[in-house]
Amino acid sequence: MNLPRILELLQEVLPVARLEVQTMPIDEHSITLPPDNLHAAVRALLERSHVYHLSTITGQDVDGQIELLYHFWEGGGLTLRTSLPREQTSVETITDLIPGASFYEREIAEMLQVTFVGHPNLQRLLLPDDWTGGPPLRYEFTLPDDREEGE
Repeated sequence: MNLPRILELLQEVLPVARLEVQTMPIDEHSITLPPDNLHAAVRALLERSHVYHLSTITGQDVDGQIELLYHFWEGGGLTLRTSLPREQTSVETITDLIPGASFYEREIAEMLQVTFVGHPNLQRLLLPDDWTGGPPLRYEFTLPDDREEGE
């Protein structure tokens, strides 16, 4: 993976964005960027580099923020990382760029209560239709007390 070229490309496309880079063992790199720049960054990677395989999108509730991680692969790992304030968890969908991202975005919407603006179908994926317990991967989630003894 040509990390210097990717960084040059992202700075060209996002000139005012503050990008933070972390390099991990075994050719794994992470670039942190503001949520408003995520869509443009993914578009640039797809159109102007050899990075095109989205492995998965993951999310976590950490330090009062919802962190989203977009994991790509091209001869090495590249993760685009962005954080959303817990009170305003919306980010532009990338399904217009990568239709296969739909499944991952639906899972994160359901489990962490993130809204993917422009997503064509954010219907439930894993939880039952009558689920009222809130997003199960949020830090404050607790299991409902309506379970029978011994379950």
